[in-house]
Amino acid sequence: MRLPPALWALLSCLLLSCGVRADLRLATLEYPPYCSQSLPHGGSIVELTTRAFATQGYKVLVDFMPWARVRAALHSGHYQGALALWPREVVEEKLHASRPLFYSELGFFVRKDTPIDFKDLAELKGRKVGVVRGYGYPTSVLHSGFSAEEAVDDISNLRKLDARRFDLVLLERAVGQYLIATDKHLRGKLQWQPPALERIPLLAGFTEPRAGQPDWAQIYERGLRDLLASGEYSRILERHNVAPN
Repeated sequence: MRLPPALWALLSCLLLSCGVRADLRLATLEYPPYCSQSLPHGGSIVELTTRAFATQGYKVLVDFMPWARVRAALHSGHYQGALALWPREVVEEKLHASRPLFYSELGFFVRKDTPIDFKDLAELKGRKVGVVRGYGYPTSVLHSGFSAEEAVDDISNLRKLDARRFDLVLLERAVGQYLIATDKHLRGKLQWQPPALERIPLLAGFTEPRAGQPDWAQIYERGLRDLLASGEYSRILERHNVAPN
């Protein structure tokens, strides 16, 4: 059930009032292998973030929610930022961006029994393509002529692709491959369709500091630099089988 932003903000306030104490709170979505409640330490970006703040003496809590609610939560006043964002999303939400944490390949997934070869996006005109409501897709891709149909999350789109309700799904390569590999109903039935359309940096974004509050973006940057200097940054990537950028 989708909740109006105002009601979601009220519920967030109630939850925070009885939740675990922390120095700051960030919102994210199920976005494996980068962010997921089912992964050790919450996934690679969540672990990098919690460890970066810990090096500076701060405790961060990360709440998982559907993407549309992540964006609403940033306006509730109870969250200091969000993970993992594309550049367009950072701009639209007027956030302070971190350095790129990873680079991901954006492109299409198709059914293995009906691959769709193309050399130019114009060739996909009229094709039904699954996208996620509220994602900050590059406008050059989203407005290239195909028929975009929205769903609440990536796994819903992949299941609709398998059910032949879509011709393709627009999705990051690593995310799609993870979701397919861990879903017994999709495994072996869907595949990545080259070429990649964009190479997109994944970022953390922080709200404007309020009077008397720390600048969390600067603190995060210092923490990331400390992780890099100590070698822990690379060890976190290795644990999550993520290649360095």
